[in-house]
Amino acid sequence: MDELIIGVFAFIGGILRYELDQLIPSLDNFPIATFLINVLGSFLLALLTTTWSLNERVSQRLTLGLGTGLIGAFTTFSSFSLEIFKLLGNHHYLLSFVYLTASILSGIIGAWLGIKFGEKIYPQKEDAK
Repeated sequence: MDELIIGVFAFIGGILRYELDQLIPSLDNFPIATFLINVLGSFLLALLTTTWSLNERVSQRLTLGLGTGLIGAFTTFSSFSLEIFKLLGNHHYLLSFVYLTASILSGIIGAWLGIKFGEKIYPQKEDAK
């Protein structure tokens, strides 16, 4: 049953990714759509795992579907990797380095912001000692 839920949400995430990719204009060889989608996905996954996965009232299947399925299909490491090789193949060495570095750092910052925002929405109870 988990596989079906993941598959349904992955279908939705893939469609969302494609539609956003079509809406976001390209910037002089810089793959801005994949960059923005992956940063947004990092933020959303961290937010989801900080809030919903810790809340017993939210179904674990829904969390699995949204996290692994929807956000997993929405973001894409394979496109990110291919775009770096395309930039390198077109001799855009500095741009490929900027894209690689900015993607990794922005993904980490996005995840950190998602966690911090999630902690504000659903604060953790400290263990009583």
